[in-house]
Amino acid sequence: MRPAALDFVPAAVATAGLVLFAALFATEAASFRRAVVAWAERDLATRTELAADALKEPLATGDFRRIHAFADSCAGDGVRLTIQIGPRGTFFDSVRKGEAAPECIYASRPCGEYTVRLGLPLERVLAPFRRARHGFLLAALFGGAGVLLVFVAAYRQRVRIRELKRLERFRRDFIADVSHEIKTPLTGIIGAVDLLDAAEDMPKEGFKKLLSLVKKESVRLNALAQDVLSLARLERADAAASVVKAPADVAELTVEAVDALRSAAQAAGVKISVVGADAPVALDCDSRLVQQAVSNLVGNAIRHAHATQIAVSVSKASGRVRIAVEDNGVGIPSAERGRVFERFYRVDTSRSEETGGSGLGLAIVREIAKVHGGDVTLEPAEPSGCRFVLTLS
Repeated sequence: MRPAALDFVPAAVATAGLVLFAALFATEAASFRRAVVAWAERDLATRTELAADALKEPLATGDFRRIHAFADSCAGDGVRLTIQIGPRGTFFDSVRKGEAAPECIYASRPCGEYTVRLGLPLERVLAPFRRARHGFLLAALFGGAGVLLVFVAAYRQRVRIRELKRLERFRRDFIADVSHEIKTPLTGIIGAVDLLDAAEDMPKEGFKKLLSLVKKESVRLNALAQDVLSLARLERADAAASVVKAPADVAELTVEAVDALRSAAQAAGVKISVVGADAPVALDCDSRLVQQAVSNLVGNAIRHAHATQIAVSVSKASGRVRIAVEDNGVGIPSAERGRVFERFYRVDTSRSEETGGSGLGLAIVREIAKVHGGDVTLEPAEPSGCRFVLTLS
């Protein structure tokens, strides 16, 4: 696959091509303008020579009627006629006094003691050039717009393909991870069932032990299925819009989530305290999801932190609610902190298998924070342990 850093190359090539085209167009346009003016000057020189021949007799005889008639015919063609006598004297000018004389190109021919001078308006000379230039500019504009549309479409297609590849990698990894997580409890369940089926006269104690194993692995499998479904719902594109929020007391929700885990904490020898829950902490939120996030953070600390104390605090400032879960356990190495919110990621795989958990708890917390316009972060605690901070808005 081509590196993303090379994605700018087509755009750079297109830009260089457009700049080159603009330079060539300007050069050719200037050359075309010079050619048009040169052709008009040659044509005007010929016409001036013919005009001098036609006016030779009227000027010699002083026939002003024929001179005016010739001037009118020139004016009909848009040509200015001037007859000069001497170095600076004007004998006749088809442009009347007080009229604005247009900018012209001129050609002169001697006619006896007079000089016949024809002027062709520059606007008329350059009319073909301007029409051609406008045509080229319109063609370039439409062509450039077409090229731009092609590049935009190609870029969008490339982005879409890249996103589809990313989603495909995610799908493969997700399926592989889920398959691996399902395999462990299923192996335990199948093994226990096989032993129960093969044993004709099993002691009651052994029977209960295998039955307990089946129940334990079934609960683990069910928890995994529930976490996968929860994460799938939260990762949908419209997850934030589909969350039903209502006014709630986050402090009360936090206390309820912690109370539900006190028995598990006591069994693990962990003491949990809640700070800041005396006063209501109001927020429009999904109560079920907020409780799930707190439960996941506290449950994760109970199972994996090897802590003796867990402190949960709730506060609100600037319209944002902050829930912190801090333990005094072994902590998480700095190299691992950036990955703890990934799906199925475990800092210590062997320890996680012993303590249970699907490996999705922190990923679910992150998605719950997102649909509530917040975030979850991990900070080291002093002197040891971890502090997870969940913010909601």
